[in-house]
Amino acid sequence: MSRHGRLPLLFLATTLTFASQLHAQPQPPEENNHEPREHPTMFSRIRGLFDFDLPQIDPPGTFKLKLNPHFGDFFHKSYLRVDSGVQWALNEQLQFNVEADAYGTHGLRRSSARYGIGAAHFGVKYLFKEFLQPDYETSVGFNTDLPVGNPPLDFTDGHNHYSPYFIIQHHPAAHPRLTTFAGAGFDFLTPSHTRGTFGTNQPHDDSFSLNAGAIYDLGQFKWTLATTFSSTALIGGKPEHFLTIRPSVLWFVPKHYTFNGKTQWIVGFGVRSTWGPDSYEFTTGTRIRAEVTFGQVIKRIRDRLDHGN
Repeated sequence: MSRHGRLPLLFLATTLTFASQLHAQPQPPEENNHEPREHPTMFSRIRGLFDFDLPQIDPPGTFKLKLNPHFGDFFHKSYLRVDSGVQWALNEQLQFNVEADAYGTHGLRRSSARYGIGAAHFGVKYLFKEFLQPDYETSVGFNTDLPVGNPPLDFTDGHNHYSPYFIIQHHPAAHPRLTTFAGAGFDFLTPSHTRGTFGTNQPHDDSFSLNAGAIYDLGQFKWTLATTFSSTALIGGKPEHFLTIRPSVLWFVPKHYTFNGKTQWIVGFGVRSTWGPDSYEFTTGTRIRAEVTFGQVIKRIRDRLDHGN
């Protein structure tokens, strides 16, 4: 077996060994833990850092606005990307989300790009209640990613993506801060009218994927580990295989650092190791996201009106 062929197996074995050791560690006394809770705090998918829609839904009626500027573009690109969207929990089992990726020239580099919308994303998620044991949750969903307009060449891959999936998460009773998850999905591609280029070690055809990972909740900090195996075999053309391992850390900024505002700021950092037809690739990434939950704001306004009357 070649050196690159041994690397994925060695990396995966090391990761699984670390995860098993973490799971085997005794849980510290509750009084030594910060912000004890039955299950880790819910957080939604953060594209490019944690690309998974877990079986979690906000309280019914919650309307969440999300804003994610890519500040790293000031150093790596001639334009700045800003992802924004809304997420709506229709009821206890059904949730919708709509997002748009905007871009604009930041002026620090020469560029022919100006500004516009380069991609749109639509998603729906359905949560099965009491489908398995109480410590398990299961959901199915469907995400659609569509390039639009005339963005810079490296903004998208120029293809429409239709991605059904299912995912299961588990909360071990002995480790209330740990959440494990596993799932599978498909990614069906069709050409769009928007030009684009594929990234390194990205499938160029229909593919299926197997996913597994874990989240460890330390209050304001959430540590994540995600592993994805993708392949174009069976449903695509030329059989190609891809393995991605992505650890990251998310910091939910405390309110007193943001003047007790209503916006929840999330700062994330992660690394990404990928093996595929384009050989090995190692990258790092950061994300800064703002979330405004309008369901909570509306509830506060109603409570104040009720107290005023």
